[in-house]
Amino acid sequence: MLFKRISRSSAEVVFIVAKNVSGSTITAGYSCVFDVGTNVDGVRVTQASGTDLGAYAGVADADIANSAYGLLQVYGYRSEVYVKTVANSSTYSTGSNLDPVADVWSLTPSAVAAGDKSFAVLCEAITDSSDTSSAYSANFKGFIRAL
Repeated sequence: MLFKRISRSSAEVVFIVAKNVSGSTITAGYSCVFDVGTNVDGVRVTQASGTDLGAYAGVADADIANSAYGLLQVYGYRSEVYVKTVANSSTYSTGSNLDPVADVWSLTPSAVAAGDKSFAVLCEAITDSSDTSSAYSANFKGFIRAL
């Protein structure tokens, strides 16, 4: 783990080193999960599926090519987190919980039961009424807490 030196002027952040085994590049700001297949080693990460959403690993700090190592942010404020929402149906407020999405490199606003943990929190409101597609993803401010 990489811990940033303490500073009064910037947010605390924590990173881990991970290996991308997804078959494609993980773009900066995209979320991923630990690989829970036959080669589990706690280092390999991939795109989330419907069966491994609880294995959330973190957000790519920079692009990570397939079969390459890179940094994942696992804690702290991040100015660009990929968030998937449903267009023209909802507005998400600051403080909304974010959890991983199956088959997409992103987090999505979700309802979390009392006492349950979400993996991130939205740090700005999202109003998607101007988008005409059925769903969209974009970069928003968030607070990551994958630890």
